[in-house]
Amino acid sequence: MKKTVFGIVLVMFFSMLLSGAENFFISAGATAVYPADQRFRDFYGSVKFGPELKAGYNFFDNFYLWLGYSCFSASYTVPILLDESKASQHCLALGAGWETRRGRRLQSDFFAALILAGFKEQALGETVKSSVLGFELGTGLRYFIKKKVFVGMAFSYSEARATLTETEISLGGRRLLGGLRLTANMGMRF
Repeated sequence: MKKTVFGIVLVMFFSMLLSGAENFFISAGATAVYPADQRFRDFYGSVKFGPELKAGYNFFDNFYLWLGYSCFSASYTVPILLDESKASQHCLALGAGWETRRGRRLQSDFFAALILAGFKEQALGETVKSSVLGFELGTGLRYFIKKKVFVGMAFSYSEARATLTETEISLGGRRLLGGLRLTANMGMRF
C-alpha cells in the first residue's frame, strides 16, 4: 500500500514539473491526531503523530482536487502479561476543496474527502486488521514565503467505522478510525 501511494505521488510530482502552469501543488508535513475511538485512546494514548503527504490540482478557478496519505502507529505493554501490543492506522484520501487568496501571501481553504482508512493491531499473538470507507472535512491556511513555496496549517476531522468480530483475545464491535487532526506542512506550487 505504501509503495503504491508513493508511486502515485511521484507520478503526480513529475507531471507537475512538466506542466509549469502553477495549477499543481504538493506538500509534506506532520500530523497530530486525537483518535476518535475511546478504547484506542485508553490503550495507546490521546495524541499520536505521523507524516502526511498531499498533492493536488486546481481544475477550475479556486476549486481543486487532491490526493493525500497519512499514517501513525502506537504501542502498549499489556499489564501482568508484559506482552507488547502494536497498532497502526493509515488513511488514503481523495477529495476536493475550495481556496481563496487574501493578499499576495495568505491563502485559506476548505476541503472534503472520501477516505479509505485502515488499521492493524497485533496483540497476544493475534493480528486484527481492516479497511473501511469514511470521510474527512477540514479547513486550513497557507502562507507563501516565496512565490511558489508555502507553509501551512490545517485542522480537520476524519472518521471511518469498522465493525470487528469477537475472538478469544480481541473484543468485537465498532471501531472508529481517524479523529481530530492538526497538520503542519510545507509545500510548493508548480
